[in-house]
Amino acid sequence: MHQQTDAAVDALVSHLRSLPLSDRSSRALGVASQLIEFAAFELAGRQSADDVADLIDCAARMDFASNDVQGASMIESASIPQRRLQ
Repeated sequence: MHQQTDAAVDALVSHLRSLPLSDRSSRALGVASQLIEFAAFELAGRQSADDVADLIDCAARMDFASNDVQGASMIESASIPQRRLQ
């Protein structure tokens, strides 16, 4: 079972690496946020409410960071003049 999970994670990381450099960090943070949120809800009822709340908070902060990185990349790419071939 762990080998399948490791292979899936390797495939995901490989996919993230294939994305344009400007998208990688944002997408990686977004995926990490989703995984942490999933884990938090899976642990609900088995772990303390404080632990689950901390994980949900962490996921939310990662989601915000993903949006911040994406927004910064968009601003950066819009402010860089593009040369066009004639």
